[in-house]
Amino acid sequence: MHAADPSGHYYLQNMREVGSELLLNPGGTFEFMLAYGAADYWAKGTWKVTDGSVILNSTSQEDKPPFRLLRSSAAKAAAIRVHVVGQNGHGVPNIDVTLVTKDGKLDARTDSDGIAMFPKTNAPVGAAFEVRVYKLKTEPYELNSAHDDFTFEINGEAITELRFTDERLIVNGNALISHYWGPDQNMRYVKEQSGPRE
Repeated sequence: MHAADPSGHYYLQNMREVGSELLLNPGGTFEFMLAYGAADYWAKGTWKVTDGSVILNSTSQEDKPPFRLLRSSAAKAAAIRVHVVGQNGHGVPNIDVTLVTKDGKLDARTDSDGIAMFPKTNAPVGAAFEVRVYKLKTEPYELNSAHDDFTFEINGEAITELRFTDERLIVNGNALISHYWGPDQNMRYVKEQSGPRE
């Protein structure tokens, strides 16, 4: 007797403030999403059945840094400017920026245009970033101390992607049980009975 085909659309049940879906495609690929508060995560890759469990493996690209310096210049302005843009070139607000200078650290947050301004108290040597909703805090990126205008690009996909490596979900009837967030966290995904959504 063959085990039931686990492919289908699953929804996380009975977890407050968390929404999550898992789509197991018949061809052996999966798509995953999880929303917790203001943070949204995703993953995609391949799945297989082994010893009564569904095993997920992400097919993500190589690790990419969450931020990268696009350009810098000596604008000779009255203040030091750090501009954070998305991959579409638009400014990204509410990113905490720590400017490291030879004299200490300065903190600011990007405005609606993605710009954080700092007083020119000393030459900048590095910039670190924090995205609180994703609990991400970077090490300082090195800056040219002769410059005062810096543009960084944020890689949203690198920040929001979950990477699964041999992630085991136990098959339990029409449900899958995940312990991704810890052995004491029973995350129960129940299969949609009417078939995958269009």
